[in-house]
Amino acid sequence: MRRVAATVNIVTIAADDNPMGMTATAVASLSFDPPSLLVCVNQSASMHDSLALASHFCVNVLHQDQLALSRTFSDSKLRDVRFGGEEWRREGDGPPYILDAQASLFCERSQLIAFGTHTICIGTITGVRTRDDIDPLVYLDGRFASLKG
Repeated sequence: MRRVAATVNIVTIAADDNPMGMTATAVASLSFDPPSLLVCVNQSASMHDSLALASHFCVNVLHQDQLALSRTFSDSKLRDVRFGGEEWRREGDGPPYILDAQASLFCERSQLIAFGTHTICIGTITGVRTRDDIDPLVYLDGRFASLKG
């Protein structure tokens, strides 16, 4: 799968009013009607059980200039500082989102499917925020890449 390019995302939830998030590349669109996507999460991931219980989540598609955020959310030692920056917003009791993400896709969890070592979390998209500048952060063959040459 290292040969399959993937956008880099930060999936977020609000668990008992506490923000949680993780970097994920196993995210894909699923259906136009209803608008939906899927997120595949390893069952051993620290956020797995909380995501499975959350009614809503947000997929923040990262822009090329958000590489540092990706690394912060990939390092469990930095868990306490993940949501400390000014780039984060939250509306009501919804999941946190990145103000200037390539896209933020707000989802209501619709279904969970266990498969092998992962759980497929299907979400119905209830809202979208986008950034005009299109230059997503991409991961390919173990390293970050850009679509712009």
